[in-house]
Amino acid sequence: MSQSDFVEARSFDYIPERERHGNVTGQFQLWFMINATLITLLTGAVGALYKLDLTSTLLAIVLGSVFGTLFQAFHGAQGPRMGLPQMIQSRVQFGSRGAVIPLAAATLCQFGFAVFYIQTGAQSLADVTRFAHPQTLQIGFGLAAMAVAIVGYRLVLRVERFASYATLINLVLLTIAAFTWLPLRALLSQHHFAVVAFLAQFGASATYQIAIAPIVSDYTRYLPGRTKGGAVSSAVFFGTLLSAVWLEFLGAALAAAFPSADLIVSIRDLGDRFGFGLGSATMIVAAVSCLIACAVTLYSGTVAVLSAAEAFRPIRSTAALRASTIACGGLLTVAAVVSMPADILNSFSAFLSLLSYFLIPWTAINLTDYYFVRRGAFSITDIMQPNGGIYGKWSAPGIISYLCGFVAMIPFFSTSLYTGAIATKLDGADIAFSIGLVSATAIYLFLMRRFDRAAEREIISRAPLNTLDASASPSGAEDAAIAAA
Repeated sequence: MSQSDFVEARSFDYIPERERHGNVTGQFQLWFMINATLITLLTGAVGALYKLDLTSTLLAIVLGSVFGTLFQAFHGAQGPRMGLPQMIQSRVQFGSRGAVIPLAAATLCQFGFAVFYIQTGAQSLADVTRFAHPQTLQIGFGLAAMAVAIVGYRLVLRVERFASYATLINLVLLTIAAFTWLPLRALLSQHHFAVVAFLAQFGASATYQIAIAPIVSDYTRYLPGRTKGGAVSSAVFFGTLLSAVWLEFLGAALAAAFPSADLIVSIRDLGDRFGFGLGSATMIVAAVSCLIACAVTLYSGTVAVLSAAEAFRPIRSTAALRASTIACGGLLTVAAVVSMPADILNSFSAFLSLLSYFLIPWTAINLTDYYFVRRGAFSITDIMQPNGGIYGKWSAPGIISYLCGFVAMIPFFSTSLYTGAIATKLDGADIAFSIGLVSATAIYLFLMRRFDRAAEREIISRAPLNTLDASASPSGAEDAAIAAA
């Protein structure tokens, strides 16, 4: 394999069929690893914070995770069909420049999550190595994640393929340790149900899964176009659901057993009790998982940046452009981690929660348009034009629906930085996601009720179709279209 084949050159542009590769098994392993980090443990502890009994907490985790994962899974089917990264597809609903609104939120969220992955991964290594200079570990960890992101999709798949087996074994052993050392029977026999507490855990698990939606097609777009959408959606759904529910279950059990203890310390202690070096092995596996997740977020954050910039000026996607953008974003992220005091992380987590609210109306609008309004018929040629082509620079239905959906969520916001009036009455339970999804969907369907699907499909059918060779134009998609029945 030549260097040009090994280092990915694509970013925001279309992936021609000749460059497609991979299979749904690899996708399952990738998405399993996305949630297989220690950060996922914290999501499962929400029920315990509200004094919800363990049985009800586990039920809320399952229901919330299934609900949230459905959205990211439906996004997954868009990748091989359209060959485009996730967020640039928003140009159809928002216009080429209007899409900058959700793109900006996606960019900040992805680089923000990278901050946590670097911090958590470096801490896991420090726990094992007893290295006395945490900032050095953070810098090294960040540079390693940048290197993986720069090489791109192929290296991510290779790393996660081996890491997924180690992670699976680690989770099985931790589960055995939990059944052996934790008083699970006593915890499950306790009953303390409250609707608000149940909603809080349901909302946390659902939102955690919905937050992955903006990056799904960034990776599924490399699958061959003949790959069935149902198979892709299933791989994404069961991959992320399995790791999320599994780790949240462990987090819930540990939080119920040791309510005042730090979850990361608790999981390490659980491994140490099991013996055979499981505690140290857990920290090493956790570091690798964080490395993969960090590389993925840096990759997708960069794609979002370039997608936004390309709406204002044609850009040719090259390996050098990808590398330099990832390097700039990665170095800024590492600088933020190194300079950020430890006591600010909780506030920063709340800031990321607020940012994630910006993406909820977007996922509702994007999926509604894809599956119910345009039903999979899009012109790739026009999507890749900076002026938006038939979709325009600004699309009022998408922008209005987005803003209305976001405003409707504000009274339901629940973070340590801001809690809305209705969320306060619900004792802080976060159900904002459901309000945003329903309101944005309803408004978009109303505004698009007179959309002439047949007329647009006629325009798309007249667009010349070709292989979308990147050498054909700066955008990599000149004179091309895609239409679906």
